[in-house]
Amino acid sequence: MYFPEQTYFVVAAFVLGYDMAHAGGVLAGFREWLVLRLGMGSNLTWMMLVLHAAFPEESNPHDVVIASPTAQRQAIDILFDLIDEFHEVRAERDGLRKLFVSYDCWVRQQGIE
Repeated sequence: MYFPEQTYFVVAAFVLGYDMAHAGGVLAGFREWLVLRLGMGSNLTWMMLVLHAAFPEESNPHDVVIASPTAQRQAIDILFDLIDEFHEVRAERDGLRKLFVSYDCWVRQQGIE
């Protein structure tokens, strides 16, 4: 696939557009799955959660990805790896339902309403 710029945010915007073209069905539950996987970030978008997954040691992964072409490539690779992993979870029997139930339990345990 050709992108005018191979940056994380250009690629993530493409993925978001693809999801929107499918009425949000492609990434339904992706943000919640990322929150559960990371154990944090229920106030973040999936784009930012992917950066936290890609650069877990960084307090502000946004700055890291902007500063380096290598970090851009790493973030893009992690994005697609995470989407693949997420789709495997969703493909399991009742995968999406189980995911949302788990997320709801996690939110309640965190005291987030």
